[in-house]
Amino acid sequence: MATKRYLAKYRLLKETYEGITGKGISDITWYRVVASLKQYFSLEIESLQAKSIVETYAGMKRKCSAFSFRTSDFSERWQAFKHFYDAEEVQYTGQQFLVALADYLKINLDDVPRSTRYYWFSQADLSYKSLQSYQSKDLALVAFIATQWAINKRSQPMKSANIEVLALVK
Repeated sequence: MATKRYLAKYRLLKETYEGITGKGISDITWYRVVASLKQYFSLEIESLQAKSIVETYAGMKRKCSAFSFRTSDFSERWQAFKHFYDAEEVQYTGQQFLVALADYLKINLDDVPRSTRYYWFSQADLSYKSLQSYQSKDLALVAFIATQWAINKRSQPMKSANIEVLALVK
């Protein structure tokens, strides 16, 4: 059974989340978010870090509404996020990051349209400049977003190189 202190902190964390995102959240959705935060961020409601964890998550959710624990490809996207977030205060220029990201995702950077690169950054509430310096923690959300593109690219069916099919085109 939950204590009064636990319930008060639980409600305070929910209010913190709503204040940062600027949106209300239903009790059942909040319950699911808390369960996910416990799983992925080791959230403990009564801990000193609880508010910081909720603020971090709410900030990511505000910047990128697609940041959801419930998508089927979340695990792979989360690994990309953690790869860059957990880096020891590494700084990248925009171009260095894209090269590192392409290497991590095992994609050819030349296959990524220029507009897509700008889109990744804009979805993370950053503006892309190839020579600008960024903290790896700030780029983690860009990696999360870009991973979705890489997953979609990998799952596209291969075009047929069958000679009979090509003959039909002529």
